[in-house]
Amino acid sequence: MKAVFIGQPITVDRREDLPTRPPAAFTWQGRAYPVLKVEAMWHDAGFGPLRYPKRWWQRRHRTYYQVKTETGELFELYLERPRRQWFLYRQLLPEP
Repeated sequence: MKAVFIGQPITVDRREDLPTRPPAAFTWQGRAYPVLKVEAMWHDAGFGPLRYPKRWWQRRHRTYYQVKTETGELFELYLERPRRQWFLYRQLLPEP
């Protein structure tokens, strides 16, 4: 798959009927994208590209979701947990 970096803030509607509250839909650039299926979910608590010294407060706290929309598009988005801000990380496109 080819990944196209987006890295923009989005708004997300979450499912309240499940304990993990996964995304049900997101809005990017004024367009709504209903989520058909959450393909994968993972947590990142790493340091990212920081140099020395690495301290505990510099760690990332993100929850990533790979979602398939109702139109068949595949996206990765994440919740930046300390700030409670959602970002559209990238779009995954099939190789030709």
